Amino acid sequence: MDERRKYIRFPVMLQARYAESGGGWKECSVIDISREGMGISIYSREEIATGSRLQMEINLPARNDPVAMEGVLMWIRKLKDDPPFNYLGGVRISSITPEEKWVLLDYAYEGWQQREGR
Repeated sequence: MDERRKYIRFPVMLQARYAESGGGWKECSVIDISREGMGISIYSREEIATGSRLQMEINLPARNDPVAMEGVLMWIRKLKDDPPFNYLGGVRISSITPEEKWVLLDYAYEGWQQREGR
């Protein structure tokens, strides 16, 4: 785990979408979640600038409405030896309701417990 992280990240694979301010929605995947942030995978021809403010909607299984939140892109890097235009990034959560945060973290934690056999 990266030494700068304060909280454990729980691996997930969730479909989501994001929009930069003034832009349209683009697809992405959430690959891990923690109390303060998440890892995302993006397939795009254009790299998003570090520091970009993102609106996000994350789809959870067995839930009709996506979890809505806002975040800041803290880092992004292009993947090597992968399709061209594939990026990984880290988003720090800047705005989410306490209820939605609970739903997101509960989903991630429950999945982790099942995978770990706890």
